[in-house]
Amino acid sequence: MIEKEILSQLQQNRSVALVTIIDKSGSAPRLPGSKMFVEEDGTLHGTIGGGRMEFTAHEAAIKVASGAASVLTEFDMRGSGTDGDADMICGGIQLVLIERITPEMTPIFEQAQECFRDGSKGVWMIDISDPEHPLRSFVDMRKGSTVQGEIDFRAVMRQRRTQLIKTKTAGKSIVVDPLPKSGTVVLIGGGHVSKEVAKLASYVDFEIVVCDDREEFSNKDRFPMARSTHVIKDFKNLFQTIAQEEDSYLLIITRGHSYDQEALKQALQTPARYIGMIGSRSKRNITYSNLRDQGFTDVDFARVHCPVGLSIGSETPKEIAVSIIAELIAARSGVS
Repeated sequence: MIEKEILSQLQQNRSVALVTIIDKSGSAPRLPGSKMFVEEDGTLHGTIGGGRMEFTAHEAAIKVASGAASVLTEFDMRGSGTDGDADMICGGIQLVLIERITPEMTPIFEQAQECFRDGSKGVWMIDISDPEHPLRSFVDMRKGSTVQGEIDFRAVMRQRRTQLIKTKTAGKSIVVDPLPKSGTVVLIGGGHVSKEVAKLASYVDFEIVVCDDREEFSNKDRFPMARSTHVIKDFKNLFQTIAQEEDSYLLIITRGHSYDQEALKQALQTPARYIGMIGSRSKRNITYSNLRDQGFTDVDFARVHCPVGLSIGSETPKEIAVSIIAELIAARSGVS
């Protein structure tokens, strides 16, 4: 989370310039909510897509970090290449806020970081009605703040994207920027594939929870990147131990078909964003048939990715992990 890096700078009494894409129309390399920040000496963290747009924003951000007024600027990427902007031909327009973040803002960044660590919901509100002096605040939804004026924060969180909202009553221009939700990958089974999945999932900012019915396959030595590890006999009552919510990604990768079926039965009763089960189509069909006898329907099975992972001809545990993580990223970004 880039806000964590910014907090580190603020705690060292340093000001930075935060560059955020807040709106777009047409095709563009990055979506609203994409961020980078720049230190006073020009050191760049993150990216908003590279190319001419990032270069220009970087130059402006150095000035803002050093004390210049914040900037709201539009990048027109519809050029034909005849005006010197040959690398800005994506076909869209991006609205970018270059905002000065100072040590006085440390408390709200600490609040946001605490909220993020807890896996809770929160949103940034930035009033850009006066673009040179944007007013940033943090709304902690753990404290029951779900609606403010005309803005329904729950709706923003459901859509999982940064929005520029023009209020009708107050006539304000407000950026509502949801706190990023990395998502939690729950590995049901701690075997060879799960070990490789955990490494890659952690690398792309998922949180990791592992469970197995054998302690030697579910422990912090085997999964040092995991938030928690659990030993659950026969994979029964999984979700009495492991909390479930909409940002959970359940991967059923146990050592036996009967355990997979037991885990899937429980998984289908959760609100998880993603359910994946390893195995062949024939295994899937047998499992589904058995669960139909227990009252589950095709509507339930439509939630399940099985065989899990993208079809890329993967064979080894590492290759299978790559295919699974690619599918998880697609699910997290909302493209699958």
